Amino acid sequence: MRNLCFSIVLMGLILLHGVHGEDPYRFLTWKITYGDIYPLGVKQRGILINGQFPGPQIDSVTNDNLIISVYNYLTEPFLIS
Repeated sequence: MRNLCFSIVLMGLILLHGVHGEDPYRFLTWKITYGDIYPLGVKQRGILINGQFPGPQIDSVTNDNLIISVYNYLTEPFLIS
């Protein structure tokens, strides 16, 4: 009986205190370059992210913290909005 009371009190304290976890961080590196793309089968000069067009897929869920390091290897400024 004493062990049961102790277990109930311990569970109550754990539930009252709770768990404080931080949202996970996801780190990505993007290298922006020019390259050849073939939309609709026609060769064009396009902007690539990590050598891909379209760019890489971002796998995340609500409240993930995304840290994206972007390196611009283009000959002009590049804006992502």
